[in-house]
Amino acid sequence: MKMVSKNIKGFKKQGTLFVHPDGYGFVSTDMPKDVFIPPKYLNGAIHNDTVMISVSSRDGKLYEGKVLKIVQRNMKYIVGTVEREHGQLFCSPLDKHITFVLPFEKGTRGLNDGEVVQCELINDEKGNRKARLFQRLGDDNTPEIDLKLVIAKHNLPSLFSRNASLHAASLMYCLSNAERSARHDLTNMPIVTIDGDDAKDFDDAVFVKKTANGYILYVSIADVSHYVKMDDPVDIDAFERGTSVYFPGKVLPMLPEELSNDLCSLKPHEDRLTLTSEIAYDKSGKRLSYRIYPSIIRSSARLTYTLVRDILEQRNKSTFIKGDLSDNLQVMWDLASMLREHRLKNGSLDLDLPDIELTLDKYGVPESITRKERNIAHMLIEEFMLEANRVVATYGTSDAHPFIYRIHEQPDHDKLYEFYLFVHNLGLKMPAFEKFDSISLQQVLDKVKDTKLEKVINYTLLRSMKQAKYAVENTGHYGLAFDLYTHFTSPIRRYPDLTVHRMLRDLFTHTMSKKRSQMWTVKLEEIAKHSSETERNSMDAERDLYKILTAKMLMEKQNIPLQGYISGITGSGLFVEIEDFFIDGFLAFEDIPHDYFYSDTARHIAIGKKTGRTFKIGQKVPIQITNIERFTGKIKLETVKK
Repeated sequence: MKMVSKNIKGFKKQGTLFVHPDGYGFVSTDMPKDVFIPPKYLNGAIHNDTVMISVSSRDGKLYEGKVLKIVQRNMKYIVGTVEREHGQLFCSPLDKHITFVLPFEKGTRGLNDGEVVQCELINDEKGNRKARLFQRLGDDNTPEIDLKLVIAKHNLPSLFSRNASLHAASLMYCLSNAERSARHDLTNMPIVTIDGDDAKDFDDAVFVKKTANGYILYVSIADVSHYVKMDDPVDIDAFERGTSVYFPGKVLPMLPEELSNDLCSLKPHEDRLTLTSEIAYDKSGKRLSYRIYPSIIRSSARLTYTLVRDILEQRNKSTFIKGDLSDNLQVMWDLASMLREHRLKNGSLDLDLPDIELTLDKYGVPESITRKERNIAHMLIEEFMLEANRVVATYGTSDAHPFIYRIHEQPDHDKLYEFYLFVHNLGLKMPAFEKFDSISLQQVLDKVKDTKLEKVINYTLLRSMKQAKYAVENTGHYGLAFDLYTHFTSPIRRYPDLTVHRMLRDLFTHTMSKKRSQMWTVKLEEIAKHSSETERNSMDAERDLYKILTAKMLMEKQNIPLQGYISGITGSGLFVEIEDFFIDGFLAFEDIPHDYFYSDTARHIAIGKKTGRTFKIGQKVPIQITNIERFTGKIKLETVKK
């Protein structure tokens, strides 16, 4: 019997366009799958445009579309380098998603070849796309040129508005008797902050009390909402930023320093306003009850991850750590380790992705690159923050009012199956796919721990999963295996956390009226969407600068034999991570001499047609760098003979 193909054509959808560097695109709509747009059907639309498309489907599976109309241009500015050809000036975009060069508008003069500029996208009188010079950022000799171009490329606010700066400067620590009486006084509690060596904003403090029946955990978070009121000048700037952005040697904070580094920072031996999660556990680490309330604390010590690790592992024998402090840190770790064990047992994933640190000199030039250690002190704080976020999500959830959640949706079935085949073809023993759940995923991660496959499997799994985001509809957090989760613990650097604090204040004071609840319903949709967007943008910016600076360090290593590990295989070549630099370069098959290669995507290997030579994920290969694109960090590789 002949099968009849079910084709649907011509229905319309609106969504956001993603353009691949190879020229084709995808449009994200409310349909289960993104819509593929061939290059010839982009019809003038560019990356990140909101577009109206016509969609057809084949056999109910494959979506393909055509851009009918550009609803909104979402990319107003681009950053690129100046190129001159036949006397005409062009802007060559540094964003890989912009696949064309733009001629400058008439009258543009004085620009130099290779100069980095920011341009406004315009249309001339004939409707042709042009570049209008917005600002000149400099060239390779300009101090901090890499930072400047990344800030411009991602449209990151680097200065606070005058109103926000003046308002922040006017704030001071002032507590009325009524406000003080409404707070729990925890100033006699030996609570401590534990942060990185270079941290300046301390927004969380912790303490664990051991009881006859188990433990009581106190997590106190800086009460930013006491100082930053909704729609005041500081709040307007904070919402726009959405998050603090952390670059090597530079932070673009969400809040002015008067708040982030002073009034709201939980400095040792100074009274500070906080919101506290008090959580009780039995002796096995099972949660029994919790309370959340406004409080006042006085941090008894500013500890670092390194010092706490040394104390817990008994590396540090100084007099500073003797007595109660050392004893209480051990109690903290006893509880944290039980919480961690419960979490992993319930299916929470522990992705161990490398946290890389670049050290810059005073001129912003990279000096060294190292992998940050993730030690037991980091794990201790992580477990306590997860617990505080979970109980706040439980406390804030009600049918009577809305709330904002941190969600992580389940992976797409097809992508998870691709990962399953990827791991299976690497030779790892696997359960049947029908039984392949988050616990199975963690077992895979445990098997490859401290092996050459660890990083590539961690990254491949990460790419197989959806991005976590903020939402007003709770769907749970797949990666953490939590039914309810939010962000509460970092209001100095994340706007959703500040929002949660404001909602908690309404609940504490019983002011969550029907009218107030309706107001939150409207605002939370916008906050969730905008915060998710600013988070992704800041992460992209951080990755961009790391890539550019690392590639800059490698300039002097061009044409020198190096070692790398294959981290990815495509139809046209291999991605190879350069040893000791934690960055990928691309080795094209056409640049491997004496053979022609094809990719076996099912087995994730590349095979030479003439010699049978194979390349596999995780395989060590001798390489050399033949070219580096200075302001994108794109690295071209070739093989070298052993």
